[in-house]
Amino acid sequence: MKKYLTKTLLYNILIAIGLTIILLMLVNWGLRVYTRHGQTLVVPDIHGLQFDAATDTLSRYGLDYEIMDSAYMTDKPPLSIVEQSPKAGSSVKSGRTIYLTVNASSAPLADVPDLVGKSSFKYAKIQLEGMGFKVGEPVYKPDPHRDALIGMLVSGRPLKAGSKIPKGSTITLLVGEGLGNATIPVPYLIGLHYDEALIKLREEYNLTTGAVMASGMSDAEKSRAYVYKQSPEYGGGRIHLGGEIDLWLAKEMPDNIEVHTEWYNSSDNTDSTSDE
Repeated sequence: MKKYLTKTLLYNILIAIGLTIILLMLVNWGLRVYTRHGQTLVVPDIHGLQFDAATDTLSRYGLDYEIMDSAYMTDKPPLSIVEQSPKAGSSVKSGRTIYLTVNASSAPLADVPDLVGKSSFKYAKIQLEGMGFKVGEPVYKPDPHRDALIGMLVSGRPLKAGSKIPKGSTITLLVGEGLGNATIPVPYLIGLHYDEALIKLREEYNLTTGAVMASGMSDAEKSRAYVYKQSPEYGGGRIHLGGEIDLWLAKEMPDNIEVHTEWYNSSDNTDSTSDE
């Protein structure tokens, strides 16, 4: 009886061991099938292909895809692949997801930063190019501050801070050239509305306003107020290009101030000379 039990127990142990080995072999085989062990392929190069052509190629290779990001490059065709991960030539398993960066079909808009009056040409150029804009050749204008940014243009139109324009747009920077040696006769501004005087100073004479005395006036009232006094005064004096003229304003022209409208367009005021 003892001998019989011993043989039976031994057989059962051997059967259990055998079943365990078979089970382990089946599990190992299943894992190999599930993970496609040893079945690898080389990732194709789809860089530069149009999106549809690129995804067709990936499908033929048995690879999935996902758009990871978009970019905008003016030197690349719209909707072309600009980056892929894993890179071309990498060994991956069939069914692997390839992450794509696609070139956008149109330029995204970006806000123009507030740089006028706060930046030099060099700093403004760095800032704008870092945001994806192009910067053209600077245009120098008379201004007391050399190399100061005094304005921005896009397609010839003035550009204000906060405006939204497409990335890649070319921005022209208006830069101060300093006072230099060129001078012009002091223009006559008495009797003009303040906004008229501003236009005349900036557009006709390349001059700027200095102090503006307009006590108690709102901005709307100031724009229609009259210039009744200026410094430097008109009459024989000269001023550097980009120089400043101080203005005194009144809501109504004082009775004791005589206005000479014939002096507004005096030809002498446009002649500039360079002091040696």
